Amino acid sequence: MQIPAYRDPELMPTVLDLLRTAACPERLSVVIAWQYGEDERELEKPLRRLAPVRLLMTRAANSQGCNWARRELQRCWSGEEFTLLLDSHHRFAPGWDATLVNLHRQLRDSGIERPVMTAYLPPYDPVRDPQGRVEAVYRMALLERRKGLMFRLTGHPVPGWRKLTRPIPACFASLHLLFAEGRFNEVVACDPDIYFFADEIAIALRAFTHGYDLFHPHVVLGWHLYDRTTRGRHWDDHIGSSRQREQSIERLRSLYAGRYCGRYGIGDQRTLAEYEQLTGEPLLARKTEPLRWEEDHVYFARGPRGTRP
Repeated sequence: MQIPAYRDPELMPTVLDLLRTAACPERLSVVIAWQYGEDERELEKPLRRLAPVRLLMTRAANSQGCNWARRELQRCWSGEEFTLLLDSHHRFAPGWDATLVNLHRQLRDSGIERPVMTAYLPPYDPVRDPQGRVEAVYRMALLERRKGLMFRLTGHPVPGWRKLTRPIPACFASLHLLFAEGRFNEVVACDPDIYFFADEIAIALRAFTHGYDLFHPHVVLGWHLYDRTTRGRHWDDHIGSSRQREQSIERLRSLYAGRYCGRYGIGDQRTLAEYEQLTGEPLLARKTEPLRWEEDHVYFARGPRGTRP
């Protein structure tokens, strides 16, 4: 289990809830890329006392961003059968771990060789929790483009999800919940040079072209905190983040055009055209609406579209 955490007061409650609700906590191996502020150091001992937890500690001032942290976490994979990418602000449904394994095996038994379970989880409010947890399942969809690129995603509630009996085929991936075979860490390594947002489109595209099939769980596995004002934000603390964003966009442009095929590039099992057919959208479009970066970070204050009061 991989958790990048950047100056996040929800880290400890998230880890405690993760362990409390797991069906088999003794089977978990939890690695946290903890990018801590100096006011958080007192959490180190309590975190280290949690048996399955391993800390990769970096001062927040030295952090290179969330996907840099995710890549450092992937390097810690040591042959476990499954891997789960999370964020540091979650609550979990009872038995979430057994449910994920069972859903993955259900898909394998149905003939899906390399399934990936991924989702935007419904929101929770840490002030009122557990009251106010939304009960919903979301299908991910393209929300906006930036400079013609597929860039930002949203979630739409799935009508009648309680009647579903199997996971939902998907075309996009969430990096706050992605469950796959352990080898995913090597085959689809997170690109540390992609800064934020479109990283989820990039990882979906690369997973698909490497032969993975994406699915959304049809049951509620947990809840996610979308309000970024509750925690530190890398782009607020690092004056070089604007340069990272622009470099990230050029990286994405090369990836979407099929020019980037190295360690963090597309795979050879499927084509870009097949992915565009799956999504029903071109990766690169000629027309786009201008966006300001700060606007990009406000949208999910209360969760995916359809969950706002």
